[in-house]
Amino acid sequence: MGAGLGILSDIVAAERRRLGAEPEGPGPFERALRGAALPVIAEFKRASPSLGPFAADADPAERLGAYVRGGAACFSVLAEPARFGGRPGDFEVARRFGRPILYKGFVCTPGHLREALVLGAQAVLLIARVLGDELPAYAFAARALGLEPLAEIHAADEIPAVQASGARLVGWNVRDLSDFSEGPADPGPLRAAFPEAVLIRESGLKDAAAIRAALASGWDAVLAGEALMRAPDPAALLAEARP
Repeated sequence: MGAGLGILSDIVAAERRRLGAEPEGPGPFERALRGAALPVIAEFKRASPSLGPFAADADPAERLGAYVRGGAACFSVLAEPARFGGRPGDFEVARRFGRPILYKGFVCTPGHLREALVLGAQAVLLIARVLGDELPAYAFAARALGLEPLAEIHAADEIPAVQASGARLVGWNVRDLSDFSEGPADPGPLRAAFPEAVLIRESGLKDAAAIRAALASGWDAVLAGEALMRAPDPAALLAEARP
């Protein structure tokens, strides 16, 4: 709210709290990451724009079960169907394993938040580059539905919108979504901007050694997708990635 609105600002803040739109503490997704021996968000996806359908025949029960055996703290499940091969049934399978689920897609309408809720996700990815100045409003709306917002940043100029959102989960995507090139992955600037948040390194993690190195370099958690989907034995890869 803008300055100088007096009691109106107090009323709006109270209404946000009443509807659960203000961050009041960690939800199940955040708690799982903070308390995990292996703070990995293990992703299930069949395809990507850069690789095409590289895992088109993947069995979600088999793959997600391997993630559980390997000790992953949470799941990320792709919802977008055209480029990533997302299917609603993947969420149904994921729910059977009892891990918190991130609805991962390109949220750009309130309908995406409702879909995440219906599919049984506990958290939802909000991409700063997609939502821009609308990101805080989407974060408030997500919390009002009981969803934890994971705000994704790719460039420093996106930090203010994420700060305004109050997100307790902040991801840094090293992959540029416009051309899928990869950039640096230093958690330092984000730690200064979000001292209390769970900082999550996303993308560009090729193997177990890369996951270990990311966690050792100051990231609180990582999101790994392609490496796990390509691995003949994802459980073994995750076990090898333990710090």
